[in-house]
Amino acid sequence: MGKRLLLAGLAAALGLCLSGCVFEPVDKLYALPALPQEYRDLQATIDATMSGLGAEYATINYGSNTSTIQLLDMDGDGRQETAAVFLRVASAEEKPMRVCLFRQGSDQTYRQSAVLAGNGTSINSVAYEDLTGDGSRELIVSWQLSAGVHSLSAYSFGTNGANELMSVSYNEGYMTVDLNQDGSKELIVFQRDITGEGYNVAEYYDYQDGVMVLASTGTLSDGMKDVVRSESGLLADGRPGVYVTLEIEAGWLTDVLTLEPGGLVNVTRDPERGVSVDTRWSDTEASTADINGDGVPEIPRPQRLPSVSEEEAAPQYLIYWQQFDSSGMGATSTITYHAFTDGWYLTLPNGWNAGNITVVRDDSLSNRGERAVTFYYWPDQKEGKPERFLTIYYLTGSNRTARSKLPGRTVLVSDSSAIYCAALDTQVWDCGISEEDLAQRFRLITAAWSNR
Repeated sequence: MGKRLLLAGLAAALGLCLSGCVFEPVDKLYALPALPQEYRDLQATIDATMSGLGAEYATINYGSNTSTIQLLDMDGDGRQETAAVFLRVASAEEKPMRVCLFRQGSDQTYRQSAVLAGNGTSINSVAYEDLTGDGSRELIVSWQLSAGVHSLSAYSFGTNGANELMSVSYNEGYMTVDLNQDGSKELIVFQRDITGEGYNVAEYYDYQDGVMVLASTGTLSDGMKDVVRSESGLLADGRPGVYVTLEIEAGWLTDVLTLEPGGLVNVTRDPERGVSVDTRWSDTEASTADINGDGVPEIPRPQRLPSVSEEEAAPQYLIYWQQFDSSGMGATSTITYHAFTDGWYLTLPNGWNAGNITVVRDDSLSNRGERAVTFYYWPDQKEGKPERFLTIYYLTGSNRTARSKLPGRTVLVSDSSAIYCAALDTQVWDCGISEEDLAQRFRLITAAWSNR
């Protein structure tokens, strides 16, 4: 019976196909769709170029543009008129790296329009931004020279081919940003002093008179081991800024940069001490982030909570998130508790602080798929006894659904592998939140650090 139904279904499908289509051989029915002719011609042109150069495809190490062949809309008209191909000529004694650009003509054929050559062993990263303000995007290439050493080049394209706008060596990364708010991007290049005789600096390059020029230099904090992240965002007073997070000997710090009439300025660095004193932190995995979503990044400042007992495995912290203005003054905008082990954080009401609450982790049931973080109300730490008023559970395992339905528990978030739920007791302390508010304040940790 099943076989007859299957055959009947196939017959019906073929009947529909034959009623409006030409029957294809079986091997073609299972073949992948053919590429449009223009892309087949492009691949043939690329193959011929690679054969002529004796080249192979090159590796692009980092960033969002890592494909060896990239189809691009460089002029912003909605059409991918440019193909960028990244190659390596192993036999070349100098500048073995190649970027070959092919532009599509009115006949839909791609023809080679430029060949860029660079030194190094690979391509570190590639970006496309409007640096000149003409509405078209420029190509930014970071060439990998050696471990920790790169060369940054930017190119514009016109009727005469490629024009190199800048080329500079660097050792700590770069970013694009519109600090002067003219509608086009500038480049900031981070340099770590390796001689011990100078300063760590941020070099600000702006487009002037047909090239990217070094318009100004801002000083970064002393003691830098590495630039772990850089991002743009507003300052607390609305000025555009750059947040540069550095790894230092005792943790991390964030330098806050902005553009003044005299050039790039580090508004948080204490010139006498050589570091951004108020933006240093340790004892937490948190990093600078726009934690409240208002467009102004916050810098974490952890504060240790009192211990309930000497048997606690590790100290617990609240994180006071600070925003800084263009004068370098900071103010707390948000307070959170981050449970990094379990992948969640809670935004606290203003009345919750290190003076009247504490937190205890309980991993004793982790072998049964349950971990818990309990918040205690403790207004008088010298005489009073802490009282629990909130517990947040991280539940895994096959019985997690049943455990989330135990009396007093409310589900906050669930996914395919875990359930996060809470037990709130407002009779112990009127903490100022309801179960609905608690769910809105609860978030999973999803952001990751990155740096080029």
